[in-house]
Amino acid sequence: MNLDFFIGQAKTAIDEKGRTSFPREFRRQLSQEESESLVLSIGPERTLILYELNEFKKFMTELNARPRTRQTEALRSTIQGHTSFVSLDGQNRILLSKKFLDYAKIEGEVLFVPHVGKSLKLWNPDIYESSYGFSSPEDYEQFDAGFFSDVWMGDSSEKQ
Repeated sequence: MNLDFFIGQAKTAIDEKGRTSFPREFRRQLSQEESESLVLSIGPERTLILYELNEFKKFMTELNARPRTRQTEALRSTIQGHTSFVSLDGQNRILLSKKFLDYAKIEGEVLFVPHVGKSLKLWNPDIYESSYGFSSPEDYEQFDAGFFSDVWMGDSSEKQ
């Protein structure tokens, strides 16, 4: 299956050395070449972002195209200083260094969530659930109202 983006979510355990299985459902969505060239970086909201190499190149091209300001230079420097290549070992695991795990407050388990294109956000599952989970009937109602509105469902008569 060769999509330009990931779908689904997966939670995996992290062993005492910081290794975690790269979820099978996402491995199936990568070509052999793509699975050999992965880049791990810090992301917003205390997340990690795992990019397929070409997706990381797109991200850096967009970042480098921004006007050179103190803020973009700081962002560029921070991203490049907190990025590394990772690869799948023989058991389809990736190594998450202590520096990355500490940044994202990940312990014991990691949640893989699709990001942009061929990239995944890696979350502490509890932090993700507290920010984006459905924990009450009101959460479901709010989602339904926003997602299943007439605009989303194709009623072009509603003005935006």
